[in-house]
Amino acid sequence: MTEDVGWRDRLTGLRDLGWDVLDWLSAAETDLGEVTITACLIRSEDPSDFRLVNATAPVPSVADIFPSARWHERETAEMFGVPFDGHPDPRPLLLDGVEVAPLRKSHPLPARLEPWPGEVDPAKPGRGQRPPGTPWR
Repeated sequence: MTEDVGWRDRLTGLRDLGWDVLDWLSAAETDLGEVTITACLIRSEDPSDFRLVNATAPVPSVADIFPSARWHERETAEMFGVPFDGHPDPRPLLLDGVEVAPLRKSHPLPARLEPWPGEVDPAKPGRGQRPPGTPWR
């Protein structure tokens, strides 16, 4: 993956146009394993007006442009395993010493590993339920 060099420029440009608050920042993984970073910017004078900015990970930190990005970048780095180059405090928030990215599709969920009690309905052989978010085997 290559660094999206326009990420900082786009966010700085929007800040200069009045989008002065980074409301949230997170990531999503595609079926191909690519991680997309999304930031939501709002205007403090009109919080109902917002802009979403997307980039492909990894991206440079924007914590120096939007101080609220410090926490969001740390959480996204920890949960998705994507680095934010130049982040002032890259320490993990919750998973200190654990080398996993729990929100990546490659990370197995316990519900997908263990049989679920509702998978088989004794009253209706061959029929059952699966917990939400788990595929049929």
